[in-house]
Amino acid sequence: MSPRAATPRTIPLTGEVLTTPRRWPIRTATTVIATAIVILVLAAAAGGAWLLLRTAAHNAIDTVDRARAVDVAGVLSERGPRAALDLVAEPLSGVDLVRIVGPGDRLLAAQVTRGLEDVPPVPAPAAGEIARHQLESPGGADLRVTSVGVDLGGVTFAVEVGTDTDRYDTVLAAGAILFLSFVPVAGLATAVFVYYAMGRVLRPVESIRSRVAEISASGRGERVPVPEAEDEIARLARTMNAMLARLDAARTAQVAFVGDASHELRSPLSTLSTLLELSSTSGTPVDVETVDDLLLPEVQRMRSMVEDLLLLAKNDERGVPLRREDVDLDDIVLSEVARLRGLGGLEVTGTVEPARLVGDPDALLRVVRNLVENARRHAREAVTIGLTVDRTDPAGPRAVITVDDDGEGVPPDQRATVFDRFARLDADRARGTGGSGLGLAIVAEITRSHGGAVRVEDSPAGGARFVVDLPVETLGEPPDLP
Repeated sequence: MSPRAATPRTIPLTGEVLTTPRRWPIRTATTVIATAIVILVLAAAAGGAWLLLRTAAHNAIDTVDRARAVDVAGVLSERGPRAALDLVAEPLSGVDLVRIVGPGDRLLAAQVTRGLEDVPPVPAPAAGEIARHQLESPGGADLRVTSVGVDLGGVTFAVEVGTDTDRYDTVLAAGAILFLSFVPVAGLATAVFVYYAMGRVLRPVESIRSRVAEISASGRGERVPVPEAEDEIARLARTMNAMLARLDAARTAQVAFVGDASHELRSPLSTLSTLLELSSTSGTPVDVETVDDLLLPEVQRMRSMVEDLLLLAKNDERGVPLRREDVDLDDIVLSEVARLRGLGGLEVTGTVEPARLVGDPDALLRVVRNLVENARRHAREAVTIGLTVDRTDPAGPRAVITVDDDGEGVPPDQRATVFDRFARLDADRARGTGGSGLGLAIVAEITRSHGGAVRVEDSPAGGARFVVDLPVETLGEPPDLP
């Protein structure tokens, strides 16, 4: 019975198995890249210089060989084959081979250096033509040979002049090797210099990183140092400081928001808890009058505040959730004018022009109602509500909603923060008259989400005027409103 084959185990290729090597630090990576580039450039320069010098040397050899071959061919053409021995007997003068070859590769006369005796003749060119050849001698030497064809009485002879290029190539190779021997030294010097320079360059970045780590650990509202040089690192430091300032402001606002929300919710909860504990201790049920006058208003106050907090929290997360449909803004304003008149106690004036926009009708109703309720709380005798269409804006017509009261108004130094969450200018008033501090913040958020803006200014009636402008479509003429 054959042994049972082992079943191979399959290992899933998960992130734990296939780990990616960590990237090198910027300083190390820059040093390696710069050093590699310098070494490659120097090596390429050495190779290119060697090729250029070798080509130049070979061209010079060919020029000398050609001149000698042409001279010998000219004299041979004048004096004939009998002068062959005299011609090749002259000093070589920088060349290594001078030969006169007749038809059938028959050697008439030759003078060669040692080791080139057995070099075979090259193909003879036609009379008057010049040919260049590169060949290897039986001894292994590289030769460059220039051959000139000569016509002597109808018979073509060849004058061959050649030079051994090994001695020149050896010198060039030695120079290239000597140059290449300095490449590692240059690479090492480059690595040291780049590593040191990158350390100096990245020192402010490390300072910024360490300071950010300290700020993260301590939670203090500190800032990172800004280098004196106007470079990218200085801009990074300023951007980082701006981000830290925003984070610090957001953290401060969050702490204040939580504290204010807790404070606002504590009062109605305390009222409910006190009454319920009193009822439980005394064994007396809570009467209907107490429920209507105390419990229900406090419950309504908490519910309204929780809804406002949820709306603002959703806006912080992903923006105010809105529907998009055609809305007659004048109908919303007219309904609020009628509602405020029905409440009584104030003189209410309304002036409305037709205006339509694309938006969320419930959200826009909340904008107008929050402004109207804010004016009702602060007005002494009168509230004025207006809706006009500004057609002078080049970008298109805009609806302008104004809500005026004749109360105390908003001081100029507090107008920048009046739309902040839990911003209350009447903190010393009783809670029955002061708002929760979220209504105007919701107005600002919804208005911005509809492409509009809200501001506060002095009212002609002596109090505050809240102005909301929104992009709209114009519709006909304004109706007469009593």
